Amino acid sequence: MENNLITGNLRIEDIINLDESKAVQLFRNRFKRYKNLIEEIGETAAFEKMMEKYPAQQKALMGTFIENNTLAKGFKKASPLLGLMGFVMEVVDISQNGIDAALEIQRVCPVLSLAQEYGFENPCRVFCEMEQEATRRAFPNIKAMILSKQAEGDCVCIFKYERPTTQNIPKTQHISSQITTYIKLAKLIPSLIPISIKMLKMRFFN
Repeated sequence: MENNLITGNLRIEDIINLDESKAVQLFRNRFKRYKNLIEEIGETAAFEKMMEKYPAQQKALMGTFIENNTLAKGFKKASPLLGLMGFVMEVVDISQNGIDAALEIQRVCPVLSLAQEYGFENPCRVFCEMEQEATRRAFPNIKAMILSKQAEGDCVCIFKYERPTTQNIPKTQHISSQITTYIKLAKLIPSLIPISIKMLKMRFFN
């Protein structure tokens, strides 16, 4: 199983039998393989070697969830699979102005503590950067980027995905209705009162 997953030759039985302990072993084997490849052929060639079957695997897996859904809905449907591997994920739909877009927020990175065991400062190159590159190669219409990395001291990992939408996503409404605005202002009153008091004190005592 581990060798098949590392090389991108993913089988349905591998997914069905996946759990967190098997995923950790998979992560370890991936670090080992990448490290060995770097020693044999160099970092650039090692990266490309690891990517050989990755886009096809990404298209099969990711495409199943997003081809007939928005990105956000597709990622939410896929989240139980990532949960089996130890990831804790939230998805935010940020679609607007004709763009289907989503933020994938990872609260837990199960590979973060493993990287240094294999001589890597952080796991991003071996996992997330490959994931993003595989997505771009598998889906040329999708823009994928990493906005935040726990490995670099951020509190969460954040990934942004965008593509032109084929669905009717309305333009952003910059002007709220008056009723909605009044309701929002009313809810702010408890916070506005102490702000007003502080501003009055500043005016009279400074």
